[in-house]
Amino acid sequence: MRQSSLSVLTGIFLLLCLHLAQPEWRAMDVVKPGHCPEFPLRCPFTMIPLCRRDRICKKDKKCCFYNCRYQCMVPWESLD
Repeated sequence: MRQSSLSVLTGIFLLLCLHLAQPEWRAMDVVKPGHCPEFPLRCPFTMIPLCRRDRICKKDKKCCFYNCRYQCMVPWESLD
């Protein structure tokens, strides 16, 4: 790679990092009410996630770790 190409890539990377570090980006994160169902078994590996945050899940579903992957699930109202 030439030095000019490297400089452009470095600049883009820095701008992306600064954009993600802004407080309003984190304020957009939504935590929906309820608790994720428990998954008591150990996973020998973790599969590709189907979600990363609650705001990605439709309606009242939450992004929960279950069956060795993160996926949108109907939450429990309590842990009892």
